[in-house]
Amino acid sequence: MEKFAERFTRQNEKVFPSPDTAFILGFSVIMLNTDLHNPSIKPERRMTLESFIRNNKGIADGGDLPAEFLTGIFNRIKEMPFSLKEDDEAREKVNKESTSDVFNSLFVFEGPTIFGSSAEEKKREKFRKEREEMMAASEQLFKKRPVDKNYSRKNAYEASNQRNVTDSVSPGDVVKPMFDLTWGPLIGTLSQVLESSTNETSIALCLSGFVYSIRISSHSGMSLARNTFVNSLAKFTTLGSIKEMKSKNIECIRTLLSIAIIDGEYLGESWSPILQCISQLGRLHLFASGLDSEDEFLQADSSHFTKISEAAREMEENNGKAVLAAVNEVLIDKVFSSSVTLSARGVVSFIEQLIAVSEAEISGDTKKGISGVSSSSTATPGNQGKGAGSAHGIDGPRIFSLQRLVEVADYNMNIRPRLTWSQLWENMGNHFAKVGCNENAMVSMFAIDALRQLSFKFLEKPELTDFNFQRLFLKPFLLIMENPGSREDIRELVLRCVDNIIRTLAHNLRSGWKIFFSILMLSSSDPSVKINTLGLAILQRLLDEHLDDLCPQSGNGEGPVTDNGDEPLEVALSSSERSERNANAEDFVGLCRASLSFVQTEESENPLPIGLSMRALCHTACYADLISDKKVLPPVSGCQHSDPAAPGFTYEGLSEEESLAMAIWRPLLDGLASGMCSSASSISGGVGCLVQRGSAIALRAILLRHGKMFSVSQWSAILNYVILPAVQIGAEGDSSPVTKISSESPSVSSLDFVGEPLPLPPPRDDEGLQKFAAMTQSDESAPNRPLGTAELLVEASFADLRHGGDGNLSKAHSLKKNNADRTVHLQPFPDSWIATTAPIALGILSDLMHSKFLPLGNDAREVLWPLVTSQLARWSVGTPQEKLQLETVTDDEYNGDEMIVDIEEWQPCEALVRIGCKEWSRVFRRVLDSVPELDKIEAQAWLETLSSSLSDTLVKNLELEEKIREDIVESKLAALGLQNESPKDSGDGIRSGKDINYLGMLPTLKTRCIASHCLQQYMSTFVNQFAALTAEGEISCILEALNQSAVASSKARKDADLALAFEEAFFDQWGDGVEEVEAALQGTGGGSGHRGSSQIFFLTQEASATKAGILLLSKLYCPQATDEEDEKNDWDAEAFSEPLLMDRIVDVLTEFLESEEKDGLLIDANVWRSVSESGGQVAYYCTSFAGVVLSILEMIHNLDSEKFNRHKGPLYPILCALIRVQSGEIRHLVCDIFRKQVGPMIQVPDWGQRPI
Repeated sequence: MEKFAERFTRQNEKVFPSPDTAFILGFSVIMLNTDLHNPSIKPERRMTLESFIRNNKGIADGGDLPAEFLTGIFNRIKEMPFSLKEDDEAREKVNKESTSDVFNSLFVFEGPTIFGSSAEEKKREKFRKEREEMMAASEQLFKKRPVDKNYSRKNAYEASNQRNVTDSVSPGDVVKPMFDLTWGPLIGTLSQVLESSTNETSIALCLSGFVYSIRISSHSGMSLARNTFVNSLAKFTTLGSIKEMKSKNIECIRTLLSIAIIDGEYLGESWSPILQCISQLGRLHLFASGLDSEDEFLQADSSHFTKISEAAREMEENNGKAVLAAVNEVLIDKVFSSSVTLSARGVVSFIEQLIAVSEAEISGDTKKGISGVSSSSTATPGNQGKGAGSAHGIDGPRIFSLQRLVEVADYNMNIRPRLTWSQLWENMGNHFAKVGCNENAMVSMFAIDALRQLSFKFLEKPELTDFNFQRLFLKPFLLIMENPGSREDIRELVLRCVDNIIRTLAHNLRSGWKIFFSILMLSSSDPSVKINTLGLAILQRLLDEHLDDLCPQSGNGEGPVTDNGDEPLEVALSSSERSERNANAEDFVGLCRASLSFVQTEESENPLPIGLSMRALCHTACYADLISDKKVLPPVSGCQHSDPAAPGFTYEGLSEEESLAMAIWRPLLDGLASGMCSSASSISGGVGCLVQRGSAIALRAILLRHGKMFSVSQWSAILNYVILPAVQIGAEGDSSPVTKISSESPSVSSLDFVGEPLPLPPPRDDEGLQKFAAMTQSDESAPNRPLGTAELLVEASFADLRHGGDGNLSKAHSLKKNNADRTVHLQPFPDSWIATTAPIALGILSDLMHSKFLPLGNDAREVLWPLVTSQLARWSVGTPQEKLQLETVTDDEYNGDEMIVDIEEWQPCEALVRIGCKEWSRVFRRVLDSVPELDKIEAQAWLETLSSSLSDTLVKNLELEEKIREDIVESKLAALGLQNESPKDSGDGIRSGKDINYLGMLPTLKTRCIASHCLQQYMSTFVNQFAALTAEGEISCILEALNQSAVASSKARKDADLALAFEEAFFDQWGDGVEEVEAALQGTGGGSGHRGSSQIFFLTQEASATKAGILLLSKLYCPQATDEEDEKNDWDAEAFSEPLLMDRIVDVLTEFLESEEKDGLLIDANVWRSVSESGGQVAYYCTSFAGVVLSILEMIHNLDSEKFNRHKGPLYPILCALIRVQSGEIRHLVCDIFRKQVGPMIQVPDWGQRPI
């Protein structure tokens, strides 16, 4: 039947969801055919259509088959039964005999018929014959005749008549009514005689009466009578009480055993007293053999159990010897071995009662069913040790029936059809699981060991494709692990059993893998570190030694392939191959989830050791290598994106082929993303967020090593569902003090402790990496298999992380050495995700952009680049207000009502802004490095995209900055009762100034200012490449944004109302009341020095914008020799940049001189930190623009003589004025310019590097 189900499903894939359905329905059809067409079944008791449909509910993998489908089967079977050839021949023979009888009746004429006898005479004759037949049948059924020596000479007519009557009349129909009336007085008579008589003949007759009565009642379906007779006979064994056994008691035992062997098929519930008697026989046999009971061995704490007296023990020993002499143990064994002959219904009853007796044994109350009195109810101090009665006390736990249950399972395992066995095992497995969690250690350990032995035997037979018998059989192990009441030693024993089975029978495991993976997942959440460690060790051994068993088709290279030699063609796969491939993919997903369960993603009372989580992360890289090497293939059908726990879970928005491919990638990527944004604390040795950083490193390694396998659509799904959500969740979930830190100036960061992104990893064949791999393989605990490319990268990265390396994995082998010095960089905020993990996580985008996205061409630029820049902009730009307002909401959400709704909006802190801006520069550098390798059209498209993205981000930030500034000023004036000269239009849905807390918005304004400064400052890192490659349009776009930033910041630094708000915020930060602010401001002559001044922020922003513009123009005006390629110079960059550059140079230097003369005495980068001793004003402009001036002077110094001569008119007087500034660095640079540029004009020789 299993083979039929497998073959049918393979050839009819769309009929049933699995072979299990065909298997069960096949049996159901056979039962229906028998039920409908068996002549011994009465018509009123035959199966109906409703019963047939009800019996087949839930067989389609938990669902129902269509009612019309089952109705068609029922009607066809009812109209046209099927039978074997032998049945057809027998039926044909009966028909021939019937035809012959009819023929004879037609042609054998009787006298009365010829002469026209009346109809009344025919009727009377017919009645007479029928009466004779009934009398003959009654004589045969109810009258026991002695043996007739002349029986053989009886006429053929009588014999034929007897056969026909017995075939047509069921004996049970005649016997049952009579026995129903007589069994009550009968049992009373037999019991009375058996109780009082000592005559062997009388006893034998009584026991025969019991046997026949039990047989009649069993075969007639009279359960009450049967149970009464069996219970009465069981009591006569005296096994339920402590009293001396007589010969008749022993004969009762023998009779009871013979009934169990001969009539066991019909005993049903009556098995219970029989099995309880056998349980007590086992106990007596221990006494008779000179062994004590197993009670004390199994009792962990026997203080609450009642002990029998010495006299009672002696009596038990004597009884045991008498029983042992009279009852052979083989007879007892035969009761259980004969279970193989029972029908499916009979063996179910037998096992149910055996389980009930086993439960009673383990609970210590095994005699109640025999004596009728519970052990515990009679256990009183006054009757302990007496030699009669049932006061035997409370027994300890016993495992006799549990042992017998194991034997029965062993006998029936390979005899029964798998379907029948599954039904039997469901009851047995639940019992084993329950006993496995028993408080008694010896009992529970025996149950688990029995499960292990049975599992070994069951798994010796391979499982056919698409069946789930292994999963059902191994489920008790999972139930024990899931039970919250199970002890640690028991859970450890379960894991040891799992490990043992995997080591020995991994090659035969199919659906059983699911149970094992679930068990290993539970071990990861166990409160015991010992269980955690053992679970991961099993997974590690599975990876190292049994991967071929888990992935049986791995690496065989067989089967048809596509034209490019990649995957086997789906259309070329047979049905069984498709099913096997889907099953293998599902098992692989289970393995991935088992490993990822050891990566702690949430806070827990029992946190996992960090080392286990890091080792589990290494597993993920190994799994990625398996997918890349085609050792694990994706499923061929069944992808879905609604249920994460169901097979085939994949991403939305992909083609069918892409979805199937991502079904085996998604658990890995999602698990690593969860680890990357984990909220669990993972600090070791002062180094924090190890799990979060380790997850980011593993995800980065996998994507960099195997990213070539993904299409643009798949990359889009990975960004949208994996990387970007994880990065944002990690940032928003950080509540450490890092999010509150604010710098006093954009140019001087208070966040120097924030980590750095990782450098690009070395290539696969890097010599340093290969040395590291060789050292890793040389360890005694190293696996025999070689490390995959991603696994090697993760192992090297973790070694670098453990030893405080700099990220250069080419040197990781030096850290692997035993005597390598470990450098630990203690972090001030080890629990901060932003300070430790954010740079690595966001850096993944730059690495992917360079190595994976650019080769994908135009699709990557149009699809992936917007996703990358949106995240960078979210961290570096953010939103202008603490709340956004929606004027109108949709019908679906608010039933079409128009309303304004305030929505809380997340704001990036300064640390994220600085990280995001730095990542902008890394992305630009990586892309610009790759542009020369692209064709001209693609390169130009990328340059346009880069310039547009950068300028749009900067302009957006400036708009938000301007909006916040205006809100602050308006709110400040509104608070003072004044009105702004250019009030806002209040009809645009924006809140009024009175509703805005301007002091609370100042940190957001400062952050926006820092964002502008950082974006402009980091342009210097790629300005050389950008200027050399871009055209006039892209340059103009960037210059316009920079000019807009300079103008906006200049306007802001001159805003007196904004300056007052900054001053007020400064005093408010130090705890002064608002009423004291004006007095404090007046005391400082209208200014409080430099601390908290708006000029510091906006002058720094203006300076960085100016410097970035001048650097860009200077690179265009004075290109390097390597950049002067004809193919790049398709526009006149020098003519474009010359007027713009000179105008900006003159403006900056002129204002610098004016500020230095008016406000400043010193030009020092840190002068803003303290007010000058003379009490004068700090030179804010000079301090902020000193770096810009130095850049300008260096550019002038590097001009060729021809270009300097063209602009010496406006430059010369400014250079002369710069000689007197109070900056030695500026004066020395001006001196160098005079020496190089002016000296040759006035024919002054170079007088060397003499100090001025």
